[in-house]
Amino acid sequence: MTLSLRARLTLWSTFAVVAALCLFGADVLWMQSRLGVRRVDRELDGLEVTIANVLRGELKEHATPKAAAEEARDTLAAPGRAIVILDAQDGPLATSVPEGVALHDLTSTRDLPGETSWTARTARGDWRVHIRAHTMDSTTLTAIVGIPLTDVAREQHEVQEAMFVGIPLALIVAAAGGLWLASLGLRPITEALKTQRQFMADASHELRTPVSVVRTASEVMLSRDHRDEAEYREALAITGGQANRLGRLVEDMLVLARADAGGYPLRPVDLYLDELVEECRRAAEVLARERDVTIASSAPRETPFRGDEDLLRQLVLNVLQNAVQHTPPGGSVSIGMREEPGAIRISVTDTGAGIAPADQKRIFDRFVRLDPSRRGSGTGLGLPIAKWIAEAHGGTLVLETSAPGGSTFCVSLPRSNA
Repeated sequence: MTLSLRARLTLWSTFAVVAALCLFGADVLWMQSRLGVRRVDRELDGLEVTIANVLRGELKEHATPKAAAEEARDTLAAPGRAIVILDAQDGPLATSVPEGVALHDLTSTRDLPGETSWTARTARGDWRVHIRAHTMDSTTLTAIVGIPLTDVAREQHEVQEAMFVGIPLALIVAAAGGLWLASLGLRPITEALKTQRQFMADASHELRTPVSVVRTASEVMLSRDHRDEAEYREALAITGGQANRLGRLVEDMLVLARADAGGYPLRPVDLYLDELVEECRRAAEVLARERDVTIASSAPRETPFRGDEDLLRQLVLNVLQNAVQHTPPGGSVSIGMREEPGAIRISVTDTGAGIAPADQKRIFDRFVRLDPSRRGSGTGLGLPIAKWIAEAHGGTLVLETSAPGGSTFCVSLPRSNA
């Protein structure tokens, strides 16, 4: 059975958390063991210093080292501790070892003769053992002290129990959190993939039409050996028109694809926005005359702005052409510009049939051409490209109003670019 992407991400995130927790737990146990042993070593060091001081005093009061060692042992003997005092020939002078533990048990696991600290394995568990020789006047005595690591083992056991409870709880939380994060993190990816699939499906549909027309016209013209000039001209006119439409479609798709990929850098220059708007109005008049539509404009003089001139020209032209294409013969389109605090506002108003309220949220979607009365010769990418250009300059493009008497699109560009 193939797991979904969300399930796989959840499993991987849970596995990563469990692995991290296990490594962390092992590190905690290791550090806790080292800290426990260090604590015992400090206690043993203190005990050794005390033994040396007591022996030094007892040697002054007793005639023999053995008597002094036995007196020191009796003074310092305590339950749970091992104290062994050896003479210069390593013979035991005094011994205080808990029942069940022999001197051999404490020294048998000593690896190196010169080693002063080690952990001994005995029948009563692990012991930490220190050995040190002390020379007092002309007498040399060796002290061996040991403390069981029972407390350290108990602390480790308690930490392990806490981990046995905490790690499963952390696993449950990690699985739930991973599932939530996978859902949250996959949402934009899912939306992007959905948008990409829709874009490819719409693009293939749009590309199929002009290619099919060109192929059909060519096949029809080549199906007979001889045709008159008028037929060839008609076929070439059809082919040329569809080629132009195909070229515009491919160019618009490339612009959007580069914009989505973040690979369309702006090339800002200083310009006058009123001159650019007037230039776009004159260019759109060619299409307007063919449709018997008039274009009127009003803009303040000398409106400085800083932006990508080519993209801004495409923005204004796309909005103007959209208005002209959706205005019936005899109608009019007006473009106006005014300066506001912190922004420059460009509005384009047509006298078309308006946009249905249910369709107003879709007009900036790609390849959207609504009812037949509002379909022109465009590709359905003009407004999405215009909206992207406005947003790339830090501004907005919105449908401000729409009614049966016409629609108004508004471009707002921040003056911070000016």
